[in-house]
Amino acid sequence: MIQKNGTKLKVQIHTANDEKLQNIHFQHVVDAPAESAVLTLGEIVTALSSEGSTLDGVVLTSQSRVTK
Repeated sequence: MIQKNGTKLKVQIHTANDEKLQNIHFQHVVDAPAESAVLTLGEIVTALSSEGSTLDGVVLTSQSRVTK
Protein backbone atom coordinates (compact mmCIF):
# COMPACT_ATOMS: atom_id res chain seq x y z
CA MET A 1 0.00 0.00 0.00
CA ILE A 2 1.30 3.45 -0.89
CA GLN A 3 0.40 6.24 1.52
CA LYS A 4 1.05 9.87 0.64
CA ASN A 5 3.01 11.56 3.45
CA GLY A 6 3.09 15.08 2.07
CA THR A 7 4.75 17.63 -0.13
CA LYS A 8 7.46 20.12 0.86
CA LEU A 9 9.07 23.12 -0.82
CA LYS A 10 12.54 24.58 -0.29
CA VAL A 11 13.11 28.06 -1.73
CA GLN A 12 16.81 28.65 -2.44
CA ILE A 13 18.03 32.25 -2.53
CA HIS A 14 21.42 33.78 -3.33
CA THR A 15 21.99 36.58 -0.82
CA ALA A 16 24.09 39.58 -1.74
CA ASN A 17 26.94 39.07 0.76
CA ASP A 18 26.99 35.28 1.17
CA GLU A 19 28.32 32.54 -1.09
CA LYS A 20 26.04 29.90 0.43
CA LEU A 21 22.40 29.54 -0.57
CA GLN A 22 19.77 30.58 1.95
CA ASN A 23 17.10 27.86 2.24
CA ILE A 24 13.54 28.62 3.34
CA HIS A 25 11.34 25.59 3.97
CA PHE A 26 7.58 25.17 3.58
CA GLN A 27 5.87 21.99 4.77
CA HIS A 28 2.37 20.62 4.19
CA VAL A 29 2.07 22.01 0.66
CA VAL A 30 -0.82 20.92 -1.58
CA ASP A 31 -0.14 17.86 -3.75
CA ALA A 32 1.18 18.58 -7.25
CA PRO A 33 1.26 22.40 -7.10
CA ALA A 34 1.37 24.30 -10.39
CA GLU A 35 4.84 25.30 -11.59
CA SER A 36 3.77 28.93 -11.88
CA ALA A 37 2.50 28.97 -8.28
CA VAL A 38 5.76 27.47 -6.99
CA LEU A 39 7.85 30.04 -8.86
CA THR A 40 5.59 32.88 -7.70
CA LEU A 41 6.13 31.80 -4.09
CA GLY A 42 9.89 31.80 -4.71
CA GLU A 43 9.74 35.31 -6.15
CA ILE A 44 7.68 36.58 -3.20
CA VAL A 45 10.10 35.13 -0.66
CA THR A 46 13.03 36.61 -2.60
CA ALA A 47 11.36 40.04 -2.60
CA LEU A 48 11.05 39.79 1.21
CA SER A 49 14.73 38.87 1.59
CA SER A 50 17.62 41.27 1.94
CA GLU A 51 18.33 43.71 -0.89
CA GLY A 52 20.33 42.24 -3.76
CA SER A 53 19.03 38.69 -3.23
CA THR A 54 18.15 36.56 -6.26
CA LEU A 55 16.08 33.41 -6.61
CA ASP A 56 18.19 30.34 -7.39
CA GLY A 57 15.31 27.87 -7.54
CA VAL A 58 12.67 25.94 -5.64
CA VAL A 59 13.03 22.27 -4.67
CA LEU A 60 9.75 20.30 -4.62
CA THR A 61 9.78 17.09 -2.57
CA SER A 62 6.90 14.59 -2.47
CA GLN A 63 7.03 11.83 0.11
CA SER A 64 5.17 8.54 0.16
CA ARG A 65 5.32 5.53 2.47
CA VAL A 66 5.09 2.01 1.09
CA THR A 67 3.88 -0.76 3.42
CA LYS A 68 2.74 -4.36 3.05
